[in-house]
Amino acid sequence: MANELVVLPARIAAAIYDSGGAHGVLDLRHDEAESLWVISGYSKGDVRRHDTASLREHYLNHQHSNQNVALWFRVEPELHISGYAAALRSGSLKIEAFWERVPSGRKVLGPRGIVFALAVSPHPEGRDPLWSGWWLTRETAQWCNVALLDEDEDLLAPVAGTWPLDALAEGRVAIIGAGSIGSAAAESLCAYGVRDLAIIDPDRLLPHNTARHRVGRNQVGRHKATALAERLRARDSRVEAEALILDVIDDADQVRPLFARASAVLVASDGVESRRVANHLAVRAGIPAIFACVLDNGRFGELIRVIPHTTGCLLCARAHLVENGGMDPEPSLDRGYGTGTRHLPMASVGGDISIVGELAAKAVVSTLLERRGFRDQRLPGDEAIIGLRPAPRLAEPFDIESAGEIRWRPGAPRRPTCPSCGGQ
Repeated sequence: MANELVVLPARIAAAIYDSGGAHGVLDLRHDEAESLWVISGYSKGDVRRHDTASLREHYLNHQHSNQNVALWFRVEPELHISGYAAALRSGSLKIEAFWERVPSGRKVLGPRGIVFALAVSPHPEGRDPLWSGWWLTRETAQWCNVALLDEDEDLLAPVAGTWPLDALAEGRVAIIGAGSIGSAAAESLCAYGVRDLAIIDPDRLLPHNTARHRVGRNQVGRHKATALAERLRARDSRVEAEALILDVIDDADQVRPLFARASAVLVASDGVESRRVANHLAVRAGIPAIFACVLDNGRFGELIRVIPHTTGCLLCARAHLVENGGMDPEPSLDRGYGTGTRHLPMASVGGDISIVGELAAKAVVSTLLERRGFRDQRLPGDEAIIGLRPAPRLAEPFDIESAGEIRWRPGAPRRPTCPSCGGQ
């Protein structure tokens, strides 16, 4: 039983601890293949508690609860330490040593053999109560791990001490395009701690999209923005993801005030015109924008960061590239997956798309944090080329030789004649 894990919902734990009782019985759900037990209810006399939100959402929710098949006890704190020390040596305690630290006294285990017992005691230093699990026989007591599942705890609480969640809590990011890059970026933004998102996309999720999209086939037919927002909220209840079925071109009048309330914009749409409109609106709103795309039939990923009044905008970046002997890759974004016609296969696989989307999310987060004084988040440049299936024969900056290579360079200078950022 050393490899067994027992999950204890925090609300059931609190009810047990606050009941004032010395002992009682438990209900369990069991997944034999996973060596997993979930405590699904408890009783103390006529008092019974079960059906917490964490149980309703757990994958074992469909399993029948076996009632009154386990025990719980208040114990002396030393029992947890003794049992854990024995388990580290792959050992156990004699059953007498277990009962000696149970103030309510020894209980008859009955004829069924091994019995699970949950042990709880106050923390000696006044912190949260101590919990441990035990497999009891008539001769031995073996410690096992108990995982406390707190449905009210912040999902990102474990990283709060090492990552500046508070600095990201006030930021709102607008995402243009909830396709494959946008969905990967949105999930990463939430994992970083950006929890206020406006997801803007008029398109629906179609069967062929699911090869690369983070949302699965069970959502086919829904608007991408709606399905993605729901997925983000389901994973983290603190995420506020607003789905907006808008076209950044046709509905620019509605998108403009959304940009005015955002801290940054991530543009992951395919079309040239939608990117140019988003570029213009972001520059005029005075907020940074990160443009993410895949170019040249999936050979490269590209990021461009536009910081109003500091770097040139998207149009400036393309003009600067052409003026320095390169070519403008922007028109390839109108070719339906970068292949030229809609009936040809997709040029990029989901893993490569994820790399681009997640790096775009990192660029957004780094930009927000650097503005808040976190200099360790400074990016090495404002434009990046990511080698996915590189073609070294191409001219700079696309002459990357290795898959996975990321080449950063400074942002383009602002052009006085630019219709978006000139004169700003």
